[in-house]
Amino acid sequence: MTGSTATLADVMVSGQNMPTQQVTSLNRMVTFIIYCAPRDDQNLNPMYTAVYGHDVAHTAVTDSASYLTRMPYVVVDADTKKVIWPMPSSHKEYDAIQLVSSTSALHDGQRKVHTLPPIHIPDNVIRIALHVANDAYHYRRDFQLFPWTVSDAPHSKVHIYELRSDLKRRFIDANNLQTPPDNALVAKPNVTGEYYGCLDGDLWLRISHEFTNGDITRLCPPETLSRNPPASTQAQAGAAQQTAAPGNVEQVQVDWLTTLAPIYAAGEGSRSMAPFTVEIGNLGITLTFIARALANAVYTSDSITVQQALRRTSPRTFAAILKAAWRLHIDKLSLSSSWRPMLGSRLHKMGVGLDVTEIDDSAEHIDFTIHNRSHADRNRPFPTSTGGQKLARIYQELIGDAEVMDGAVYTPWVNWVEPHDTHMHITVKDE
Repeated sequence: MTGSTATLADVMVSGQNMPTQQVTSLNRMVTFIIYCAPRDDQNLNPMYTAVYGHDVAHTAVTDSASYLTRMPYVVVDADTKKVIWPMPSSHKEYDAIQLVSSTSALHDGQRKVHTLPPIHIPDNVIRIALHVANDAYHYRRDFQLFPWTVSDAPHSKVHIYELRSDLKRRFIDANNLQTPPDNALVAKPNVTGEYYGCLDGDLWLRISHEFTNGDITRLCPPETLSRNPPASTQAQAGAAQQTAAPGNVEQVQVDWLTTLAPIYAAGEGSRSMAPFTVEIGNLGITLTFIARALANAVYTSDSITVQQALRRTSPRTFAAILKAAWRLHIDKLSLSSSWRPMLGSRLHKMGVGLDVTEIDDSAEHIDFTIHNRSHADRNRPFPTSTGGQKLARIYQELIGDAEVMDGAVYTPWVNWVEPHDTHMHITVKDE
């Protein structure tokens, strides 16, 4: 390689009376450092404030700043697509992002920082690239993130700055950088062996898996749901009579491809943050996506639409909550978040998380907002009100669902995990 700083290995003898050979070893290492998006609410981000003042309408990263702990990733030879990290000898499909620190040195608030282990680049590799999130799985790997010709330097550092697209220009200027091309790395000015790139919402959109009709059918095959009559009906008929009348059990055949079609059809071409409803006709359930439910997708991007965010949300998330609601005769649900690229943990980034804020059972006159009263309610039993007990039954339905990740239904009461004071979070299995 031109300008190589490679070291020369010892003189080697390959056999008796054979000529000596000199072997060149490049000994190149690369370390990726990812700076997650900072919060932009509560005047915590000077760059946001410079553009929007104290207007909170366009905030996107709120309550829980972005971080990537346990997110899958691999590093590949960009030309052959062969995985070079994790090392083949580890027999791991992917590695998981772990180490986290923080910094406030980038002039836009405090950021979580993940430093990946130094990666040895084999001598025959010219270009490398990342695959992250559900694109790291071997059966996907559709989008190469930051393909880059590796420097000849013994140790290169690659800085990846996650940021809102509308604040990119200010970020670049404030940090004395130049705007890099889309999905590309460029050399840091006045620093040897260091490079950087920008990871905005539009790039997250390209990384993130769009669930196709084939995925829906594979992950949520048709099934038959059963439920008992409403509690009010059982009370009128008497518990003994209900036990003796199995014919009262109601069943419905569900083809999830058809059932979920109205959700995935919503918001085509729209970037509006107004609330909207979706009718799930065969189950008699109305889903309401509350105002700003998809703000973290839309406001971190120049172009992401509501529909694109919904299509990156696993069908298992919607199926899980719809099944639980139908079985308990809940006819209205309010949702506050699905796929989002730059808020909180990896779960929503990978499209396997869904947040529920309100449940409504018209027959029993239950309208319950999922919000605790204070920190004293955290990790305490569900409220004793009819709404609280209805939520307790939803929780039991969800943790009994084989498609929901074990231990990953968070509420403002039972199994509270920061910052779940205002909603119930559901995480489903990815594959």
